Amino acid sequence: MSNAPQYAPVELICPAIDEDAVVRVDPQGSSSDGKPVVILLHGLGSHEEDLTGLVPFLPADFTYASLRGIYRYVQGYAWFEMPVDPAGPEAIQTSAAAVEAWIAGQASQGIRVAGAIGFSQGGALALQLLRRDPHALEWIVQLSGFPFPAPMPGDAALAEVAPPALWGHGGMDPHFDPEREEAVRAFLREHTRMEEERRPHLGHAVDEVELRAIAAFLQRQAADSPGC
Repeated sequence: MSNAPQYAPVELICPAIDEDAVVRVDPQGSSSDGKPVVILLHGLGSHEEDLTGLVPFLPADFTYASLRGIYRYVQGYAWFEMPVDPAGPEAIQTSAAAVEAWIAGQASQGIRVAGAIGFSQGGALALQLLRRDPHALEWIVQLSGFPFPAPMPGDAALAEVAPPALWGHGGMDPHFDPEREEAVRAFLREHTRMEEERRPHLGHAVDEVELRAIAAFLQRQAADSPGC
């Protein structure tokens, strides 16, 4: 009997971010006026409220906007189908285009989207934005994430720009055997200025040590950005 995860199909809801579902959070309830935005991208089968629990522990230099996946997955949402078909990037490309359009809408209102924090599928999507345009975001945080497993036309440009990226993951994550873990590490080293926070006894989750690493990484990005 196979131990491979069993996945349900995804269903496209709309090829655009549902603005009514966006959850905007500012740490400590402070004013968000003029602050750059960090987008939060949830994992498979989750929803826009999921990652907002991280926000109280993150720097108040930013405000945070959590987006809902554009695909329905069981009782939650997704950004693309699983298992991933390397020959079929259409779903993640549709999600990336939806997030790009949302970011452009923010820019039209004078709001700067600085970076993204994504968990699992959301991490893959954050990286996909940079693979499409290395200037789409200033930096990303990949939590138990991975690159879409196929070359993309923008990979060479991404390697040249090499934006900052934090990769946080667990050594006991059942979705990452040693070979896959090393493949993700190699890709991020070749295409970003990667910082790695590996928690040896952590599974497919985020712990307090990883959360502190995320907060410190964001604080450094805020300090390095003249817009913060």
